[in-house]
Amino acid sequence: MTISAKVGWLAFVLSWLACDALACGVCIERPEKTFADLILEADTVVLAREDVKRPFRFEVTAVLAGSDPADLAIPFLVDSATRRKLSSNASEGVLMVRQDSTWTRVGYADAALQTVTGEILSFGPDWQVAPAARFAFFEARLHDADPMLRHLAVDELSRAPYDRLRAMKRPVDGMQARHALADRAQLPWRQFYILMLGLSDHIEDHQLVRHRLARELRSGGSTDLQAWATAFLEIDGQDALAKLVHDWLEQPETDTDAVRAVIAALSTHARFADFEMASSIVPEIAALARRRPDVVGSVASALGQIGEFSYGDMVQSAVSDLPLRQARAIDAAELFAASAYVHRARATRPIDPLAIVERK
Repeated sequence: MTISAKVGWLAFVLSWLACDALACGVCIERPEKTFADLILEADTVVLAREDVKRPFRFEVTAVLAGSDPADLAIPFLVDSATRRKLSSNASEGVLMVRQDSTWTRVGYADAALQTVTGEILSFGPDWQVAPAARFAFFEARLHDADPMLRHLAVDELSRAPYDRLRAMKRPVDGMQARHALADRAQLPWRQFYILMLGLSDHIEDHQLVRHRLARELRSGGSTDLQAWATAFLEIDGQDALAKLVHDWLEQPETDTDAVRAVIAALSTHARFADFEMASSIVPEIAALARRRPDVVGSVASALGQIGEFSYGDMVQSAVSDLPLRQARAIDAAELFAASAYVHRARATRPIDPLAIVERK
């Protein structure tokens, strides 16, 4: 595991320890902010157009939120393409935000985007305590006639917890999802569209998911494996669980990252599926602690997210029963996650991350 991967894994573990109830069950989230984030976190939100007195310079034409930033000039120049669009559309502008004296150009704002911006400014302050309302706001725009609003909706919903995606009244159509998967410009939202295939009612979408998961198996797994496995479980349920366990989790040669991806998919369904499905998934995840001690921390974190803390002794012994050399070879981030889980399961004093591999 690289240093950056270790840092990412440690951040994941710490986020679990913080018990973030809204953490996404599928790793879809991206570090960049959404359109709504930019608007709601800004000190000032404005529309700007070309200054008639200073060609190629912006001037504020409307203050949508905050105070008039007359004391700070917008540092961007008006590019030629934007200049032509503005000259033909007197009511449009460029949406800009300022936060901590730093300007960000959000995008070209036609009437539709201006309307949505105003609605976000009106409703957004309540979303921090009502995340379901935020989801509903963008779900309502997922099939809008305006492609920009559809894009904003996809970007926002792709970060939502999986249970909210499952509850959507009208997910993205399978044909649209397939087209998006073939479009390189949609690569950052690829996993979202894969999940949409799993939520589809069409046989051809289900067949595609099964086909692509088979291809993942032949290739050893890709960064999309977690999403494909999640969609597969959505479609085939218990049959999918049995196949994932046989093809990925019971094979000793399966790559560590691929095992982690399948664990994450199983964890998602254990958290959000029905009781019977969850009851079948949990033992399969727990069994990996002994079968694949190299992912013992991944197992522990998954069990913790599910809320299953009856496997503390199993997780502990999965490492402590190993020969010392093999135990010491386990990644430190995995050991940290395992020891954190054991501590919480036993509700006792913290266990040193390396204590479970020390021998006297």
